[in-house]
Order: sequence, then C-alpha cells, then structure tokens
Amino acid sequence: MGGDLLTSKVTSPTPSPREVGGAAIQWVCTKRGRMVVMMAVLFSVFLGLAGMKHREELSSRYRGIPSYHHWKAYLPPLPESISSSFKTPSNLTLQIENGQIDHVPAKLKKTTPNFHLIMPFEYESSNFCKSTLSAMLLNYPPPTVVQLNSGHGTSEKRHEAILNDTLHYLSNTKLVKDKDLVLIVDAQQTWFQLPSDVMIEQYKQLLEDGNLRLLKRYGTDENGFQKFNQTIVFGAEKMCEGDDKACKYVPLSPSPDNLYTTETGRLISDTPAKFINARMAMGPARDFRELYQAAQKKFLDRKSQSPTTQSVFATLFAEQQLSRDAVEVETRSPGAKLRNLFNGGWRKSAARRRINQAKLELELSNFTRREFSIGLDYTHTLFQPLLYTTPDELIPMVHNTNNNITSYTHFNRDPSYLSPPASLNHTTTPFWRPDLAKPSPSPHNRSTHIKNLDYDANLDTLPDRNVAWTDVPLVQNTYTGAMPVTLDAQLPRGPNLAPSKITWDSLWYTEYRRALLRVYFRAPQSAVGYHESAVGGDRMWDARGGRGGVWTAVGQSWLPWGEADGVCGSVEDLKGVFGDGKGVWLHEGEKDAETKRVQVMAKVRLGGSVHGKRSVG
Repeated sequence: MGGDLLTSKVTSPTPSPREVGGAAIQWVCTKRGRMVVMMAVLFSVFLGLAGMKHREELSSRYRGIPSYHHWKAYLPPLPESISSSFKTPSNLTLQIENGQIDHVPAKLKKTTPNFHLIMPFEYESSNFCKSTLSAMLLNYPPPTVVQLNSGHGTSEKRHEAILNDTLHYLSNTKLVKDKDLVLIVDAQQTWFQLPSDVMIEQYKQLLEDGNLRLLKRYGTDENGFQKFNQTIVFGAEKMCEGDDKACKYVPLSPSPDNLYTTETGRLISDTPAKFINARMAMGPARDFRELYQAAQKKFLDRKSQSPTTQSVFATLFAEQQLSRDAVEVETRSPGAKLRNLFNGGWRKSAARRRINQAKLELELSNFTRREFSIGLDYTHTLFQPLLYTTPDELIPMVHNTNNNITSYTHFNRDPSYLSPPASLNHTTTPFWRPDLAKPSPSPHNRSTHIKNLDYDANLDTLPDRNVAWTDVPLVQNTYTGAMPVTLDAQLPRGPNLAPSKITWDSLWYTEYRRALLRVYFRAPQSAVGYHESAVGGDRMWDARGGRGGVWTAVGQSWLPWGEADGVCGSVEDLKGVFGDGKGVWLHEGEKDAETKRVQVMAKVRLGGSVHGKRSVG
C-alpha cells in the first residue's frame, strides 16, 4: 500500500507544492536562474534607495496621518480613558454650568476618569523640588510619591520596595479605577516642558501610530482583531543600561537607521533609540496593574539579570518581543517568505534569529511568554533623555515668524517636520492666568484667601497672558522633529556619555517660575478654583484634590510643597529650585525669614513631620 501511495505521488499529473519548490530551487541554481534572481535583487535595492528619502521623514509622517485610521476597525476595545476626553463633564455638571440648576447638590462626586502622576522617590533634594515644581506649573495632577524617605539600606531593597508600593497604589480600587490613566516618571530626574492635556493628546497619537505599525507587521487573528496592540508607552534610549542581556532581543527602531548620520562607523549618540527607559511610562491603570504584577514576580523570583526595576522591565519587554516573534514565525504567509527571500536572501528572518539566539542563551524556565501591550516612544514625543545626544540634537527653538528654523534641519529636509504639535493649539497659552479683577462666584470670596499670595509687582510680574506657545523657546529634537513633553534629566555617571547642553535654565518657564507658581497656588481662591470644586471635580485630574503638595503612595498622607512640615521646605532646597534671591517661599520680604525657617526645620526633624496636613483649596 505504501508503494502504491509513493507511485501515486510520482505519477500524479498535478505536481505537489514540494515538487514545485524543489524544481524552483534547481532552476535558481542554474546560470539563468541566478541571473534572474540577481536582477530582482538589484531592482529591489534600487527601489529601496529611491524610497530612502521618504523614510527619513518619520516625524512628518506621524503628523500627516489623518484622524481616521483603518487599524481601528481591527483593534479590541481600548479603555475609555484612552478613547474619550478626560475632562468631559457629566450631564449634571453641564446643567450647573449652563444655569439650568440653581441649587448645587451637596456631596457631588467626580464622574470622569482620573489622571495619576506617580513618582518613585530616592531622596529629597533640589532636583526633586524642580521635578515637582515643573509638574505644578504645567497643571499635572498632584504627584503620588513612592518610597518617600524610606531609607532602605541597599539598592536592591529600594527597587523591590518601589515595585511593591507602586503595585499597592495601583491595586487600591478606591483611588485607582481600571479606566484611569497613569503617568510614571522619576522623582529626581524629570522636567516637564508642556502641559498635561498636551501630554494626553500626544500619548493618544503615539498609540495610533504604534498600533498602525503593529497591524501592518502582524496582521489580524481569526476573529478579525489585530494580533497585538500598544497601550503602555515607555521612554526609549539609545544605550542599553547595564549591558543587560535582554537588550539583544528588542525590536529595531522604526526610525531609519541613517536618521542621525550616513556614516557606517558611528557613536552611540548617532543611533536611533530602541532600548526601554523604565523611568518614564504612561498607560491605562488596568494594564499597568497587570504589568507590575508580572514585574514584582520577576523581581522576587530573581529572573532578571540585575535586581533593579530597569532590568526587570527590560526583561519583560524582551520576552514580549520573543513571544511576538514566535507568532510571526509560526504564521508567516508564503508572500512574506518571498519578500524575505529578496530582502535578506536565504538568511533567516530577524524574528527567527532572535528566537534561536534566545534558545541558546536564555534559561527557558525564566521565560515569561506574555503580551503586555508595551511600546516605546521612539521619536521622544513624550519622553526625551538628555544622555547620548548629538551636540545639535536638542535646541530651544522659537517658532514665530522672526525665527528661520531652516537652519536647524538636517540632510536638506523640508523644515515642516519641525512644526510644533497641533495639540499646542488646543491648550491654554503659557502665561494664561485668571483675571483677579473679575468677581468670584463664591459666596465666601475670602474663605480661601492666603495673604502672602496678594498681588505683588516684585513677585508676580509676567508676560501678557495672550503670549502664544510659538513665542516661547521650547526644547525640540531637531532629528525626529518631536517637541518632547518631558525631559529625562539623568546625570551622566561616567565620562563620554554625550550629555545634552540643555539645563534647567533652558526651559521656557524658569525665568518666571516663582510668579507662575504663585498663579498656580492662587487658583483655588479664584473663580476657576471655586467652579471646579462646586461641580464635583469633573474637570479636575485627581478626585483626591490637593494643590501645591504631594501624596504619599502608602498611607495617603498629604505633604505641602515649600513648607517646613512638608517637602521642599528647607532653605537649601528653595534656593536650589528658585535661585532668584527673593527669599523663602510665601515669606518673601519677611525679615529673618531664612533664619526662622532653619529653626522650624530643626524642630520638625526632632519632632517628626506633620503628615496629613492639607493645603488650602
């Protein structure tokens, strides 16, 4: 019987796919076949060179994608916090604002999703005070600080505690809902440059761009949904931290390889970013909760190269890519195999090479095959590191008609890729503030009055409230075109790390930081502040409230900013963050204010901090 089957295969008038493939290989081995294949390869190279200039316009393509994306039809439902506006108020709020309801009901509750800012903390310093100051000036939620003054003896214990306490906060369902949005940044090394609502709009744009790429690469599953999607966005770096072995398995950057230079021998600063920066991330609370559960287990099981949060997330990111590689290799279509033939000859695909390398080098028992919907901010739209940058990469630029931005372009590119993001047109102007001459709707106009915030020309002088964003210098990446929302101001730990020339004083608000902070603190006693409270906080970021301070992740204590019994209250910290010689915060002009603050700080240290104190408003 077996012989009959074998004979049947040989004499069948319809050749099998195997026979066709064998004949094709034999034909390719002939002189004529080799010539045809060579011509096809040369033709492919010609097409690639012709299209190279278009690949360089990465950031302009990002802005040019229309609002409707065909990938949305294939994407499983995303959290409401991503697909809807954060501050869209309830019908009751709208009725109150429109005057349809005369009497405001008591005990109104926030109905819109929350926006959480989480800051892992190492120690209090002027750098921490700069990070929190910049968050306040740009209307971010009051930070929730993880591991405030914990005093862990070893780095390993501190990193373990950061994972545990962050997960503990994310798991508090009274404070953090699945649909909430979470931003995690380092407490010591983060400078915010653009407002919170711009951050959210840019984050949404990154998701759209990332999911479009994933759909094109991996396609859809049997149910018609795209196989992989992106909801959590981490920062991207050019250098693998700690030479972690997980970095071998990350995907290539979607940016063109010659984005920074056409030279073959290049510095790290001349390569597009492709490694994860675990200090900065943004995504839905539910997805972050699942990710941190896996990270905590990975850390406790010692299944990363180093006992650090960076190594753990680098490992999870690499394992996610290997999982995607396995799916890609298993389901590759004949058309994809043909493309691989011409793109890489008979070499195995990058996905298969990563898988084979992992089998040789990784402990399979350590491997977590799981999808976390992690993506990276390859263009630094949200998160821009200051290390490993070229000398002309980050430039504070003004985008008005008086400044010719063509001089900042590279490789004769069209300067349109340096245009500011459209989201800046949808936010308030940089120096906007309430008009204090207008009456407040509050029946108790002076109930939240702070005497030391009364207008003082020596402290409160600011440019006109209508000055546009295009008239202030904003740090921009002149290669990707991105105008980053935040800067990762990590200090170099060794020589030759190509640190950027950007400093704290390069930021647009530093000349006016004290006056702008007074505007921020003054808001609760303005018409705007009273209105937000009266309608139940629908237009606020955080249901807990609080303004001008930080929350602790464990214990939910409120610590006022700039006060002796809070954070950033020491004379040294205040001088470091303001540097204007105008005195102690909220005690400007008072005689012996610095001496008194030193004495109060000494008493606080002896007696312990006064936790639980809430700021006015």
